Amino acid sequence: MNKFTVGKGWCFSTEGRYGKIFVQILLFCAMTDLVNKLNTDYLIGCIKFRDSYFLYALPLGWWILNYDKYDPGFRSQPESVNFRNGVLTVTDPEVENFLKAIENDKVSPRDFKLAVDVPAENKRLKFFVDFDSKLFVNGYYENVEPEEYLPDQAWRGEMGYPIDFLSKDLRSEFEGLS
Repeated sequence: MNKFTVGKGWCFSTEGRYGKIFVQILLFCAMTDLVNKLNTDYLIGCIKFRDSYFLYALPLGWWILNYDKYDPGFRSQPESVNFRNGVLTVTDPEVENFLKAIENDKVSPRDFKLAVDVPAENKRLKFFVDFDSKLFVNGYYENVEPEEYLPDQAWRGEMGYPIDFLSKDLRSEFEGLS
């Protein structure tokens, strides 16, 4: 029997008529959450880490890798402890903690194709962050320039088209959304 555990040990079967309905409700809720995020202030980006590519929908502030430089007074505020699990500057030792903090915001190109109630511009890839080669590509042409707030001098930031930096397979999946 296939089981799905929710919250504090609630366990549901994914088999049978009710199991299939349960799975459809979960997928609907997840899609509704993504549509709400994309229709507000969440931005799509891709992170490359250890030669693997992952897509995320995050608020702009979460794409700023050196929040200490962006907002020097933020660290002294109580909410800084909860922001990205306390990772204000995403240095090499903090990358995995940062990725854990954003794990629930991971999405797939298929999710974007299913999000039909979202304007195409909101589904366009805005950022590419390559932790392997320390490259930040900003395709978000607004007032804030996240590529100016990098963890250290080893990083290179540039304006550009993030989709150009995706793996060939991911780029073909993402085609038509940017």
